[in-house]
Amino acid sequence: MLRPLFFAFVLACFTQTASAITLHIDVTPELAGSKGVTMQALDKNTTRFTICVSTKADPAVVDPRFPFIRTGRLEVEGEQGPLLRCRIQPTEAGHDLFYTFDLENEHAKISRFVLVEQIANGQVGGGKVFSYRLIDFIDPDYRAKEFLQNLEPVKLPEIDFSKLPLPPDTDPPK
Repeated sequence: MLRPLFFAFVLACFTQTASAITLHIDVTPELAGSKGVTMQALDKNTTRFTICVSTKADPAVVDPRFPFIRTGRLEVEGEQGPLLRCRIQPTEAGHDLFYTFDLENEHAKISRFVLVEQIANGQVGGGKVFSYRLIDFIDPDYRAKEFLQNLEPVKLPEIDFSKLPLPPDTDPPK
C-alpha cells in the first residue's frame, strides 16, 4: 500500500523544475526604523544619505561554491528616464553596513536605493530585493499625498427608483 505512494512522491519530487523565489520589499520609514536611513544637509541644495543594514541575520556558514552576495545601488530617475545607476560600496562597523551617498535635493525626490541579497547558486532569480524610495524618507507623508492626488471622483449614473419594479412579497399574508 505504501510503496505506490512512495514512488508517486519520489516521481513528483524529481519532476519538479528548480525555481527560486525573489521577495521584493518596499522599505518605508516605519520598516527601516530610526537608524535605518539618516539624512544630513551638506548645504542648501545637497543632502547626504546613509542607509544602515544589519549583518546579524546573515548566513553564518555559506558553501564557498554558493556565496552570499549583497549589493547596493543607487538609481536616479529623470523626466526622460534613468539618469544614473551606480553601485554603492558600504563601510563596515561591527555588525552594520553603511551605504553613504550625496544627492542634490531635487534628484533625491525621484531616486531610490536598491539592496539585493541572494545566495549565488546558479538559479535564475531568488533572494530579497529591498527598495528604499528616498522621497518617503524626505517627506514621510508623501505616500498619502500621492494617493490622494491620484484619486479621481467617480460619477455614478443616476437611478430613477420610481421605474424599478417592486420586490416580490416573500412573507405570505397571515
